[in-house]
Amino acid sequence: MIDFGRCASIGRAGLALVAMGAACLAVPVVAAGQLELAVMQGTVRDDAGRPLEGVTFRMRDGRGRETTIKSDKNGKFYRRGLQAVEYELVVEKEGYQPINDKFKLNAGTDRRFDFKLVKAAPEGAGDFAKGVEAYNRGDHQAAAQAFEAAVQKAPDLPEVRVNLALAYFRLQRTADAIAQLEKAAALAPDSPRVLFQLGGAYVEMQALDKAATAFEKGLAKQSDPNDPLVWEATVTLGAVYFAKGDNDKAMAQFERALAVKPDAAAPKLGLGKVHFSKGDVAKALQLFQQVAASAPGTPEAAEAEVFIKELKKPQDLF
Repeated sequence: MIDFGRCASIGRAGLALVAMGAACLAVPVVAAGQLELAVMQGTVRDDAGRPLEGVTFRMRDGRGRETTIKSDKNGKFYRRGLQAVEYELVVEKEGYQPINDKFKLNAGTDRRFDFKLVKAAPEGAGDFAKGVEAYNRGDHQAAAQAFEAAVQKAPDLPEVRVNLALAYFRLQRTADAIAQLEKAAALAPDSPRVLFQLGGAYVEMQALDKAATAFEKGLAKQSDPNDPLVWEATVTLGAVYFAKGDNDKAMAQFERALAVKPDAAAPKLGLGKVHFSKGDVAKALQLFQQVAASAPGTPEAAEAEVFIKELKKPQDLF
């Protein structure tokens, strides 16, 4: 099957372990007309710099009185008329590491803050990290066990199930791998990466109809041919169509891939097979010769050489 991204890169993309951090800048500015009370305002963003809406700011003074502020869609928050005292502050949003801090407001000042929230490590992240490490050192049994433990703690995270499936494939547990990828696709039906993985798994199982459906769904979600995952999925879908006997659809996929990478061996070999199947021997031979010349030593070149040898044999006259 095609192995898009490998286990480690899938793990890093879906479950990156991050450290809690926050940036807090205080800039006192005299606020005209606010001599007894104070103003608090600022912005809150994620660790990629994007504004965060719906972040809650809980401020508690020394008497236990609590004030709550929410950030808007631009990540901005504002509250005037606050008592000029010391506060305990909690900045929180579901799925992010909270910030706990203390600060003091002074009468007649406008205090500005810039906060940064980082995503919280999901439950099971430790087991997931162990699984990635084991997979990368080639201990697929240990990787499967670690990913199984992560799935128990975080059953709704598709990334964990994708990585568990990859470990199962290495252990020749194909049916179990397919089951995990199907569950991942159900959890993330709009994820092209998951659908491409599932399509590749179905190719392994020779379940060509299911493979075609998975790749078609994935390509409907992400169709940019310059994306490496999309490009490889396009080639693989062409091969699936050819195996199913649908030459026209196969040709369209291979030509789409060659429009991006004109010298790529895999789609050129596939296109040669399509022309041969359609009876255009001259065009097929030309494509096979191009593959053999441009990609020597590759499996595609070796396969092209076999076709070339057969096509160049003298044809029986009787």
